[in-house]
Amino acid sequence: MNKNARIIVIVAIVAIALVGLALAFRPHTSNSIATKTLKIEPTTFVVKLPENGTVMHPHMETIPALVSGNLASIYAKAGSRVSAGELLATIENPSLDASASGALADYQSAVANVSTAAIQERNARVQYQAGVDTAKSSLDEARRVLTADETLYADKAIPRSQLDADRAKEEQAKVAYDQSVEQLKLGAVTGYGTSSVQAAKAQALKSKILNDQAQQQLSFERIVAPFSGIIQSVAPRPTDANRTILPGDAVSAGQAMFTIAEGSNYVVQAQVDEQDVHAIALGMPVNVTSEDFPKITLHGHVARISPIATRSTDAGSTAREVLTTIALDDTNPVLRDGMTANVDILTTSIPHALVVPTAAIVHVKKATKLWLVRDGKAHEVAIVLGKSNDLQSVVRSGLSAGDTIVASAVPALHEGMRILPIPQSSPSGTP
Repeated sequence: MNKNARIIVIVAIVAIALVGLALAFRPHTSNSIATKTLKIEPTTFVVKLPENGTVMHPHMETIPALVSGNLASIYAKAGSRVSAGELLATIENPSLDASASGALADYQSAVANVSTAAIQERNARVQYQAGVDTAKSSLDEARRVLTADETLYADKAIPRSQLDADRAKEEQAKVAYDQSVEQLKLGAVTGYGTSSVQAAKAQALKSKILNDQAQQQLSFERIVAPFSGIIQSVAPRPTDANRTILPGDAVSAGQAMFTIAEGSNYVVQAQVDEQDVHAIALGMPVNVTSEDFPKITLHGHVARISPIATRSTDAGSTAREVLTTIALDDTNPVLRDGMTANVDILTTSIPHALVVPTAAIVHVKKATKLWLVRDGKAHEVAIVLGKSNDLQSVVRSGLSAGDTIVASAVPALHEGMRILPIPQSSPSGTP
């Protein structure tokens, strides 16, 4: 082969190679596009309202000492589970003991005086009644004599002076009788003397009030649990804050002796912005997480929504917040009163929903559409949307479970274009 022929062969080989490379690395034609696709499967669509909260017991109280004295005995410690009315501690106060004993004695004496006064009153009543009876007899006798003498005077058997004397005696007897009747009536009102039953009863009532007060003060020497729960803390010693109070230590009225929490479950209290409170309702499910208990998600529900909005605790904010209480449906040993928590209130939860990314939705004039992938080609379909959030939307119609869609529509897409899929996982339904 001569030189020119070899050159021609070499040129031909190079040309063939260049054509092959061009064919191998040529871009896709305008009838195909590489894009991510998504297979639609039913999932739970939720909308979360995130808030910050604080873990706490649903009901906690401080149990104070109601009287001063010295601690006599203590029966509970932090962590003790106690029942309502159970004795937690006792206080010694000799002055209270003496006062209560004296008040009880006074009351018992006053009660006895009521019986004595009743006997005296009956005796006095008898005496008053005897006076009435005597005056009545005298009056009857005077009237009898007067009547008899009036007959004798008519027969001119006695002088006029005798008849006038009889009439004077009858009038005196009548006055004496009327006075004795009035004294009987007055005696019934006044109790027939200063030591009346009414006065004795009044004194007994006064003594009872004083005794009740003294006995109540005495009962305050016993510190009991106001309800069933768990003791959270015990008062420290006056001289050593690192140790709990001991028998013999001084106690002052109003001093906090114990704190008690009702039950073992916790609640989380969160401040919901006034602009978001319309979206929450009693019973809504809630997920609770925290850096204090990582990898743990606790479930609960909205238990209480405050009827008032209060100023934000943030000094730089003018917004108002609504205190919302979440009751935890389950608990965990790591929980402690006062822990901070992240609260996600599930304001919307739709099970078995068909959920698509917002980026996949195409708005054409007044229509809402998706690019559906069938037989490897794009087909535009009209859909009706339901609930949505910033990232996803629920498709109410126009889409079926198992359909594959273009996950992020691009302007270059057109009907019938071949799709070269770049698969991605199904959405979780969580914003």
